[in-house]
Amino acid sequence: MKIILVRQAETDMQWESACDAASFTRAVRAAMSRGAAPVSVRRSDAARYRVYTGTARASAETAELLFELAEPPVRTPLLDDVPLRAFRDTQKALPLGLWRAMGGVQWALGSSRQAETRKQTLDRARQFLALIEGEDRDCVVVSGGLTLLALKALLRRRGYCIEGGGLRPEPLERIRATKQSLHCGGCHQNCLLSEAKCPTGRNKAKERRV
Repeated sequence: MKIILVRQAETDMQWESACDAASFTRAVRAAMSRGAAPVSVRRSDAARYRVYTGTARASAETAELLFELAEPPVRTPLLDDVPLRAFRDTQKALPLGLWRAMGGVQWALGSSRQAETRKQTLDRARQFLALIEGEDRDCVVVSGGLTLLALKALLRRRGYCIEGGGLRPEPLERIRATKQSLHCGGCHQNCLLSEAKCPTGRNKAKERRV
């Protein structure tokens, strides 16, 4: 089973470089209803993949932007991103990056100021992984940054081989995950993710690579 995780595109929202607490929270809510910002990319064929996205407009538009789809994406709230809130109440204008960073820290630490804690996001991610692992079909998963991090962490814990993503995936970045069972065992690499260094791996990669 091969899973391609994709961080959804930035929205076409015009953000202020600095804002107070109330303005930041309002802007986040507004952004979640906006479409994906237009970008020029080459679309990939995803005909053999089942494609899942969050319910946000930008999430579904990202899938259509990046992939040639054989069927409409399956939209599920299990993949919705976490709507960050102001990390403290203040009328002082603070940099947008600070609001986002501190909101992410509070999410990770389980602060009740945020709409959802990391533990709750992981619970959603577990429900989603149970769904797709039950189907056992190669799939593309488009989601927001924090939900994507939760999915990546769970897949790693479950023994999937992970390629890409780093500490914080960029918009439109792809992360590839495959089951350990697809590793040939002749080298210390996953044959579907990287150039295998043994004959068995090279042959297996040639057969299975998309």
